[in-house]
Amino acid sequence: LQVAELSPEDRAAQLHETLKVGLARCAMRLSEMPFGFSNGPSIKRVSSAYVQNFRQVLDYEHRAGSAGLAHKEYHDITRGIFNQHRGTMLDVAKGVFEFNEDLNSLFGKDLELAEVRADLRAIQDIEASLDEFFTERLTLRLLISHIHNLDQRKLDDSKEAKEMVGVVNVNTQPISILSRAYVAARFMCIRDFQMAPDLQVNGVMHDEYILSEASRQQHFPYVHTHLFYIFLELIKNAARASIERAQMEAGGNGQPEIPPLRVIVPEDQYMWNRERSVKLADRGTGMSRGVLSKAFCYFYSSVKARPSVADEVGDFDRRVPLAGFGFGLPISRVMARYFQGDIDLNSIPGKGTDVYVYL
Repeated sequence: LQVAELSPEDRAAQLHETLKVGLARCAMRLSEMPFGFSNGPSIKRVSSAYVQNFRQVLDYEHRAGSAGLAHKEYHDITRGIFNQHRGTMLDVAKGVFEFNEDLNSLFGKDLELAEVRADLRAIQDIEASLDEFFTERLTLRLLISHIHNLDQRKLDDSKEAKEMVGVVNVNTQPISILSRAYVAARFMCIRDFQMAPDLQVNGVMHDEYILSEASRQQHFPYVHTHLFYIFLELIKNAARASIERAQMEAGGNGQPEIPPLRVIVPEDQYMWNRERSVKLADRGTGMSRGVLSKAFCYFYSSVKARPSVADEVGDFDRRVPLAGFGFGLPISRVMARYFQGDIDLNSIPGKGTDVYVYL
């Protein structure tokens, strides 16, 4: 929010300095991964793109100087960098599959990195580096879009426009965002399973709760697009687990009865201001302690119908699957932690999972 108080020239200068550091760090994170992870074609391609972008902004600085940072040409360069890396997450996911394929060719197809990560320090280092890489990437994309939106602000008296400062919604209502994420996840469930669980908030159907006074009081400044991503990933996981358990219990006899997803949020304004937390509970298949320990692992997915080789990643993603890559939870946690929040999981096999989102 403080960036909004700066002049366009100062904002451009801050973006430029952040870009130089961030682009260099992104390239280094990927190129210094241990255990041969950096040697995959997809990872090399992404790392090379960041090196190219780093040289691009340096070349412009040498050519136009600091006075040229507020010009349209530099704006177009940064917009191009933003657009170029839209698919980076997918490329890194493909790199994970390539890494798996390389190790499988050396040690056999039975090797599961998620199973040996506790005993193999190199795998833990790769995961930590991926967390750091995605945090750096988040910083770059957030600042580019934030400053571009600030620079393009127009006089608009609508309530929605007044609530937006760059990419920050100063009146983010988390349950409203949660409701939108549920509608998107429900569409995927109907498409893939021809059924979907309901969503209740504090014992009330979600679409009723967002009309309540309590829901309107639960607001704070936040990047609402991040919140939507987090909630969507969590609801997709909870819905799929609930459907799978209902199908198992029905055993093919009639329409399965799916228990609703239950969200609990504090309604006391004083408590909400001190500790913004959201609990999402499902009565799905649950997770064992072993699976729970792998939940935030980039090399693990509980979904069986996922890509088996790197070449399938692109086609799989274009189908907008309900789940499959194993990146949803770790990326959601990176986003939550970016603003000093977090995500915790607790689960009982066969009974369900509780997810705690701290904002």
